[in-house]
Amino acid sequence: MAASASLSAGPCARRVALSAAMLCFFVQISAVFGQLRFAAIGNYGFDPSGQKEVAETLKKTATAERISFLVSPGSNFPGGVSGANDTKWEDSFENVYSDEKGALKMPFLTVLGAEDWSGNYTALRERTELVYGENSSSEITSNSPKWTLPNWWYHYAAHFTASTGSAFISSGQRELSVGLVFIDTWVLSSAFPFGEITERAWGDLEKTLNLAPKVFDFILVIGNRPIYSSGSSKGDSLLQYYLQPLLKKADVDAYVSGYDRDLELIQEDGITYVNCGTGSLAGTSALVLSSGSEFFSGEKGFCLFELTAEGLVTKLINGENGNTLFEHKQPLKSRPERSTIDQFNSLSEIPEVVYVPVPEMGKLPGKDVFVRVVGTIGLCILTVLASMGVATGISRAMK
Repeated sequence: MAASASLSAGPCARRVALSAAMLCFFVQISAVFGQLRFAAIGNYGFDPSGQKEVAETLKKTATAERISFLVSPGSNFPGGVSGANDTKWEDSFENVYSDEKGALKMPFLTVLGAEDWSGNYTALRERTELVYGENSSSEITSNSPKWTLPNWWYHYAAHFTASTGSAFISSGQRELSVGLVFIDTWVLSSAFPFGEITERAWGDLEKTLNLAPKVFDFILVIGNRPIYSSGSSKGDSLLQYYLQPLLKKADVDAYVSGYDRDLELIQEDGITYVNCGTGSLAGTSALVLSSGSEFFSGEKGFCLFELTAEGLVTKLINGENGNTLFEHKQPLKSRPERSTIDQFNSLSEIPEVVYVPVPEMGKLPGKDVFVRVVGTIGLCILTVLASMGVATGISRAMK
């Protein structure tokens, strides 16, 4: 499996295993035309006809651009799934994204969204075993994307060789690496009913982001809920309060979300915020654009990312005809100087990917409640705010 799950062993053995794993990434992910490409698609399971239309365009783009993997920022199946063999897997995933040529036969790296958590969420994790495990099904892995969800939060690393110079004259090559950090914005919420899991997720995330600049040239974080948005959610103030500072400290390149039904790119504090949420249904226009919004569209489509020696190129693609709706270029960021040994040592300190079972939760709160409260001290902040509100109300009543 290409996700960077570590082996449980002693410190030395673990460092060697991780170094070997990193070398495996060198082989598994190769750059085409001197760059690494992948696509992101969210909210893809809501309308069968719209989903198939976007899927066909995605297949053509994947073939033409020779992308290496796919990313889903959540809300994969409306109402979730009933089990690892639910017919939704065939109807809304395999039959839609597979073809005879296997255009999308590649890792499909995903996180869960509100819709996914409303069903049998454990089955979504178990599906990964059917794809990568010893008893994997050949029917599932034939020409379909490889569903990848090793844990509710995890990281994925890739190495590629990029060409330097102009598009016509290559003056050399440069070895580059990318770390993708997948988070679950529901698990990170203090409304999540299992506080120990939430605390562990935040701890792993903070440590991973602290170490990522010492290991990777590109850092991208993927989660369901947007931090900033002109769409229906209007972003999330508490994610801005708790998550955004971690992203800024790590100087990440981009945060990719998929909750809102739109395609949007926002530039804020040197970070590109991209929402890719129209994988099957078109959205509506924005009444008011968020500060920093450079492009917004309700068109069906997906996002295409290109990692080059010059930096990150983000393209928002029309799902009907494959045309580029908007293109954004962000220069390659300056990372701390480090040797290969330093990179391996820092990589070995990144929390290993270990599956954390989540007990049955019963009925979940409404979708808009999922990430209204974030972090282990979020409730304390809300309590203070509530107290201030009560005090203000009393003060007004006394006037």
